[in-house]
Amino acid sequence: MKLDEKDLMILDLLQQDANISNKEIADRVSLSMTPVYERIKKLTATTVLKQRVYLLDRRKLDLNLMVLVSISMEKHSNESALLFMEEIQKFPEVVECFHVTGAFDYQIKVMVRDVDHYHEFNFNKLATIKGIRHMESYFVMKEIVNTTRLPLFLPKNYS
Repeated sequence: MKLDEKDLMILDLLQQDANISNKEIADRVSLSMTPVYERIKKLTATTVLKQRVYLLDRRKLDLNLMVLVSISMEKHSNESALLFMEEIQKFPEVVECFHVTGAFDYQIKVMVRDVDHYHEFNFNKLATIKGIRHMESYFVMKEIVNTTRLPLFLPKNYS
């Protein structure tokens, strides 16, 4: 699907506020409401727009500690990878998981109340996954950039 500048403007507005009205979008992108509605319908049908969500303030929910955990596996087999990926999704404390290159195999982001909660998570959940060889935990001291907003660009060869 080719996106044009109006599509990108609509996507950017929706990233800022998923509850923005079609009328407000139409006013901001200089279109009438019908083309805005049709574009949003198309963006949803092609799953460029995947879902509407609310972003929560983790600290107001007593999730005061963010931990990044780098994990390396004993074996690099398909079976080991599938087991890890299946197991890690069972833990609500894990809010992101990436298969990465470099010295480690996976990087996860964990949200917990405090160090005691992380200790409990680490020993009672994470360490129970078979095949983990080594883990390193990094406690986040300060969030500098934390956004779900994607940068939107037209392709270089767009005409």
